[in-house]
Amino acid sequence: MIGPRDSRRLRGLQLALRERGLAAAEELHYEDLLAAPQRAAERIAARPGALVKIESPGEAPALHAALVERGWRALGAPGAPPQPLRHGELAHQHYWYAGFRQLLDALPARAGYLNPPDDIAGMSDKLACQLRLRAQGIAIPPLLGELHGYEHLRALLREHGTGQVFVKARYGSSGAGVLAYRANRGGREAAYGSAELDADGNGARVFNSLKPRRYDAAAQIAALVDAIAAQGAYVERWIPKPRAPDGDGGHYDIRAVALDGFLRHRVARVGRGPLTNLHLGNRRGALAHWLDDAAMHALEIATQQAAMAFPRSRMIGFDLILREGRSWVLEANAFGDLLLDLPWQGLSTYQDQALLRPVPASNAPQAPHAPEPAHA
Repeated sequence: MIGPRDSRRLRGLQLALRERGLAAAEELHYEDLLAAPQRAAERIAARPGALVKIESPGEAPALHAALVERGWRALGAPGAPPQPLRHGELAHQHYWYAGFRQLLDALPARAGYLNPPDDIAGMSDKLACQLRLRAQGIAIPPLLGELHGYEHLRALLREHGTGQVFVKARYGSSGAGVLAYRANRGGREAAYGSAELDADGNGARVFNSLKPRRYDAAAQIAALVDAIAAQGAYVERWIPKPRAPDGDGGHYDIRAVALDGFLRHRVARVGRGPLTNLHLGNRRGALAHWLDDAAMHALEIATQQAAMAFPRSRMIGFDLILREGRSWVLEANAFGDLLLDLPWQGLSTYQDQALLRPVPASNAPQAPHAPEPAHA
């Protein structure tokens, strides 16, 4: 496994392997690979036939800073290196991506990856990912294009004749840098998201917040959009989410995890606002009780078709809207399996992946059978 040192994602899969009676997986840490990228080739070559899982580099501030500086150097940006970010600050994501992409490109091309490095790079660039899905005939929210700033946003709205869009950070994650934006014909506008604006004499800075905020002042919205666009952003049409049928209020989308092309774990993410990410205080919905057999089958087919856009990747998390017999893929996530306390046929996402590793004959009686890919 390749990931940040002491990552909870690494710990989750290691625990699943122990529960299956298997030895711990060998770990390669990004922090070490930054200093000596050749270690990955050496360690993988020493384990022919090994299954290699590349994990998210997130939740590691020092690693994030190192990737930002690496990306700044890779892009040959002028001036001094980026200053260290404050806690929760959203900045330099284009540098972060360039640094992460360079690290992925240094990994051996030929190995038994769960998800290969170039697919991970492709899914980590959200705009490129959406274009790839669309090219494969997968329904996505209509794209208005790459975003260069607030005035450009207003021009895109006029060009496409719409007043409701999502502004999305091209290289963000977990809802970071996502704004739900509305403008009416009278000129009033509003932006809603998890971004907190801190404007001072040195310009606007943006911070991730667990408490979504609404902005109504044009000057604040402009500063926020400009700050996000400077790091890479795009705009897509706002697709209304279906209303949660349990009577508790809110609308929902779906996080679906595909393993080897088939739908496994799935959960409704219900929010009273436009953003439904669970870490923002939104709730889980009982999707199995909300979708009838026909709708669940439609979800399976939509997930399977979306997974075909990345045929070499064995595990992908998808965010989807399913409504009135139609589906739209909002995002494909190469690290979309961090779903705690969400079993499918009795298995967590990591226990499901642990089944991919062969069990020694002496341990075979303790090994669970791999579930069938049919819907639960």
